[in-house]
Amino acid sequence: MSTPVPALAVTSPLMWYSSRATGTVTLLLLTATVVLGILTATRTGPAAVPRFAVSDLHRRISLLAMCFLAVHILTAVLDTFVPVGLAAAVVPFTSHYSPFFIGVGAIAFDLLLAVVGTSLLRDHLPANAWRGVHWLVYASFPVAIVHTVGVGTDLKFGWMQVVTGACLAAVLVAVGWRLWASPHAGGATTARPSTRGPARPPTRAPAQPSTRGPARPPTPVRPVPSHRHPVGPGEVR
Repeated sequence: MSTPVPALAVTSPLMWYSSRATGTVTLLLLTATVVLGILTATRTGPAAVPRFAVSDLHRRISLLAMCFLAVHILTAVLDTFVPVGLAAAVVPFTSHYSPFFIGVGAIAFDLLLAVVGTSLLRDHLPANAWRGVHWLVYASFPVAIVHTVGVGTDLKFGWMQVVTGACLAAVLVAVGWRLWASPHAGGATTARPSTRGPARPPTRAPAQPSTRGPARPPTPVRPVPSHRHPVGPGEVR
């Protein structure tokens, strides 16, 4: 009878630090994604920067955040120091290690995956369906914060507390601006197009008919006769 071969342990300080670093960078990029998305929706930004540039930057940072998140998940799964399986990274609350907080992280990953997937297929989806799924990014951020607080070992350090607090404050300010700017339709910074139609040209009151009769023609000027005698030869006028 053969003896079972133990699973190969893949753990090293490099793997551990890579997982922590990519998790922190992912949180920063997710914060930038949410803030830029709100700036795009509310048409806010420097006058020198066109709106399409902000929108393009928003998409690129979103994809970059997903790349760092994929590396974060891969290094966490490969590092056997803690038992986090690949399925636990996708299916919530199936991890043997810290099932709640790892499950919350899996929920954040699934939400972001849905947002990025529908963004790539935006031209083939109805606008309402894309917009409804895109709102999930607002739910993914607080879920990611809960995952960071519950699992992140760097939160005991002051610098990580500052980073987490700054990310949370930036998103709260941006969401507050989103809620404030939306009702102000027609302003310079508004998230909703104005429901009022185009401005009408000023109307002029119709001319009132004159109650007086028709205008009289001008009276011709008659020459005034001269009483002076004509000038004769040798006379001086």
